[in-house]
Amino acid sequence: MTATRLHTVEAAVLSGAVFAVYALGACRTIYVGDSGELVAAVHLLGIPHPSGYPLYVLLGKLWTLLVPVGSVAFRMSLFSAATGAAACGTVFWTVRGQGGSRIAAGTAALLLAFSPSFWGEANIQRVYTLNALFVALVTAAALVWHRSRDLRLLWLAFFLCGLGATNHTFMGIVAVALAAFALLTDPALARRLRPAAIAGGAFAAGLLPYLYLPVRSRFDPALDWGDPETLDRFLAVVTRRDFWGRAWIEGPRDLVPIAADYLRSLGAELLWVGAVLAIVGVLAGWKRGGAVLLSVLVMAVNVGAMALHGSRTDIFIWHRYYIPSYLMAAVLAGIGAQVVVDRLPRTVRAAPLLVPLGLLLLNWSEFDRSRYRVADDFSRTLLSTIPPGAHLIADDDNILFVLIYLHLAEGVRPDVDLILQGVGEARLPPLRFNPDDDPLYLTHHPNWAIKGLEIVPVGLVFRTMRAGTPVPPVPALARTLAGEDDPRVPRDYLTENLIGHFHYMLGSTEEARDWTAAVHEFEKAIAAAPHNDVLFYNLGLIYAREGLADESLAFFQRSHEINPRHIASISRSRASDRVAEMEAFRDRLASIERGFPGGPAPA
Repeated sequence: MTATRLHTVEAAVLSGAVFAVYALGACRTIYVGDSGELVAAVHLLGIPHPSGYPLYVLLGKLWTLLVPVGSVAFRMSLFSAATGAAACGTVFWTVRGQGGSRIAAGTAALLLAFSPSFWGEANIQRVYTLNALFVALVTAAALVWHRSRDLRLLWLAFFLCGLGATNHTFMGIVAVALAAFALLTDPALARRLRPAAIAGGAFAAGLLPYLYLPVRSRFDPALDWGDPETLDRFLAVVTRRDFWGRAWIEGPRDLVPIAADYLRSLGAELLWVGAVLAIVGVLAGWKRGGAVLLSVLVMAVNVGAMALHGSRTDIFIWHRYYIPSYLMAAVLAGIGAQVVVDRLPRTVRAAPLLVPLGLLLLNWSEFDRSRYRVADDFSRTLLSTIPPGAHLIADDDNILFVLIYLHLAEGVRPDVDLILQGVGEARLPPLRFNPDDDPLYLTHHPNWAIKGLEIVPVGLVFRTMRAGTPVPPVPALARTLAGEDDPRVPRDYLTENLIGHFHYMLGSTEEARDWTAAVHEFEKAIAAAPHNDVLFYNLGLIYAREGLADESLAFFQRSHEINPRHIASISRSRASDRVAEMEAFRDRLASIERGFPGGPAPA
């Protein structure tokens, strides 16, 4: 057996073991965030949010047909597990090809496998493990080209960049890093037009799955985000035109906290020992170039791209966008691990494997999603409160996308008219309804100011009612979500926010009926989502409405502390302005109370 075949067999064995770990903890139900919309798109062969992710949709559809196990959501969790495990196997193969031993290559692959952000995406329904697989495949092809100078492998790497970009646009940026790597290690390529033209053509050929978007859109699938049938709308979807305004960065000084957070994340993802191994790998391999240079270039473009267009949560909370960096750092750690192995006595040469083993033991409970039902339970409970034939305007990805999945993929409550707020709005007809016999519900308060209409919280939704109409009875709901109090069910940031929103809505419903009960629910919301600036901002509005100035001010200040740059509702003043308003309100309230000693202040 040749060395390449041996490495391939070893990589396949490692991938199988990693897949088994991921599958054991795979989410059986739909997850929070983008998962619901992505899985619904796979099931319907629809078009999810920009950039449309056509490769994920097409491969996911094929996977769900070939692996008919459980719900579509569970099958797509296994799809993430399979692509994630394949990415780890590719990292193993790459380090072995760079001269690394089984121990060094295993250390690299398992550091990636059990790093928190990567593992956190490897057993739920998202696009990031497939993206990591393409990063790994491009790296493998590029490094073999670097050793052999066989241009066909370089062209293959560019083709994989283009194909991967139809799953996640970051692969287009990887192509820039790949071009820089090729020119820096073989400057003669800059003077040869034909290889460059073929590389560009290979990249363009990889982009062909994007043709799925306008073709499929013409059939008007139930999920058709952006309606990309014209060139302008197609480019708007592919380039994520409407998302660029969310960038957190405001000036060069913001690069300092972004870089500091990025460096801290490397230590957290690989454990600091793994990060040190990566540094050793850079120092040991720098003169040889190859893996070190390519890894550094990909890491640089990764953090640069995030700094330029990432939102606050993208940069500082969700480190999944840095997974390409963690993959490259794992490759570097493998090179560093080989340096260590070469200097250890034979009896303890497996010592580097203790680092990923530590990650496995530390993170298993956090990423065992086999009991996770929070998002599914929330949305099923919400839908159960809507009468037949009613309209439901859904908003906020964390709620809207799960509803999309349950409604379109699992057929839950087909008798409800689910209006997909923000999805294909250009094709939505004008909304007309009679609040008396044609009820309209909303998942979030719309901030309407329509004379004669009131927006009333009823359980987990808001109902539009004619002013003066008696408030309908509140449906009997469970006071906790499935798994909310189970320590074996992990919570990430979005899950915390969903649980917090659940109790916030229960409290909002109780506000006009039983203030004590409302406060109890608000306290549970705060305990569940202590880092949600939106929640604290909304609580500030409620407590201000109740005339509780000190408490209201404290909530606005907490919202401002969490996120001083972008307040939750862009239609209202920034938190700092709101704090000033509340201070003036508190002073005014105190003066009123002084003017009416011994009696209540006037409304």
